Amino acid sequence: MLKRGFLPLLGAMLMIWAVGCSDNPTSTAGDSPSLADEFGGYTATDETSAFGDSELLTAEGEEEEIDDPILSSPSVQELANDVDAGMFHFRAVWGRIPYDSTVTEVTDWTGSLTISRGAIVIRRLIRFELNQDTYLPRTARELVEWVSYTTVHNDGIAVDIFVPPVPPTLDSSWIPDGSGDSTLVVDTIPADPVTLTFETGPYSRTFTLDELASLEEIVALDDGNKVAFHAVQWFRQICPRGVLAGRWGKDEEGNGVFRGLWFSGGGHVIGYLRGRYGQNDQGRNVFYGKWIARDGAFEGLLRGTWGQGPWTTNADVERRCPGGWFAGRIFDADRTPIGLLSGHYGSAPDYRGGWFQGRWKLNCRETGRAGQGFGVMDDGIATGLLD
Repeated sequence: MLKRGFLPLLGAMLMIWAVGCSDNPTSTAGDSPSLADEFGGYTATDETSAFGDSELLTAEGEEEEIDDPILSSPSVQELANDVDAGMFHFRAVWGRIPYDSTVTEVTDWTGSLTISRGAIVIRRLIRFELNQDTYLPRTARELVEWVSYTTVHNDGIAVDIFVPPVPPTLDSSWIPDGSGDSTLVVDTIPADPVTLTFETGPYSRTFTLDELASLEEIVALDDGNKVAFHAVQWFRQICPRGVLAGRWGKDEEGNGVFRGLWFSGGGHVIGYLRGRYGQNDQGRNVFYGKWIARDGAFEGLLRGTWGQGPWTTNADVERRCPGGWFAGRIFDADRTPIGLLSGHYGSAPDYRGGWFQGRWKLNCRETGRAGQGFGVMDDGIATGLLD
């Protein structure tokens, strides 16, 4: 695990290296990116780790993996190992999405995340700055608190959520029938619904578990700040799924490019992705890309479509920093569909200031033991895809 004090220095060093070497975001070993090709010119070949791309390492360095002490408590250990517990991964990013170098006002995002029943485990802190942003000592398994301030960029947090299955309460009573006898009536009282509350000064929101299972949302605030929420329900043995995040925008040559990190359902970096987006010869909005494991091994080809807005009600910001959505499929080396991905993006005049965040899942039979108390919920990952 990288230490907090080392992260800003690492990010700065790698950014200087990336700019000084003028890396081309579209170049990959054995690939010839082109929007005219069926898969954008990307091939099912292995790569060097992180595509040999220093900017991807910079992005990874901006996310600090946390060894949350609450996970060692006996009650949380018991819940995390309960095969009947529900499991969700939740990612929230707040501030200037995308990066905006013109901002001078500081926004205080000090706040909390609370689960009404269950436990929250911190997995990652996103762009928290040394001696300014931090999470507070854990006082309860249901509560996470932090201190966060933003100006030109954004902060965020990624957590795992464990929810115990709670059977309904049975309430029985004898009801007189008017003839001297009574009838036993048993009422089933469902357990109170579990909710997750995100609370900060600029914005607060409460989610149900059904909402968490299908959560992909960007909230635009009146002051130009935004809050991005993405979450997935994840499982120990069935249907691999998770989140992805990175940068999206135009490179020095005017090509639409993206690159980012591929996270497991539990919030760990398990790979990298990169690709191109734009319009093909038929005028369709398309994107193509490639997903690799951490060691560079090929994992999948990406193909889909994207659309702009609605991103913000500020017309000037909309012109300078257009944003919208993307949705696509994941393919194996034989170009057979094996999964889906979807999310949102925010472009910026400088590619390095752009942003995207989304979710992915691999196809599999929705069977097996997903937890007696929590079956597979509707994940809502977009299926309006490019054929």
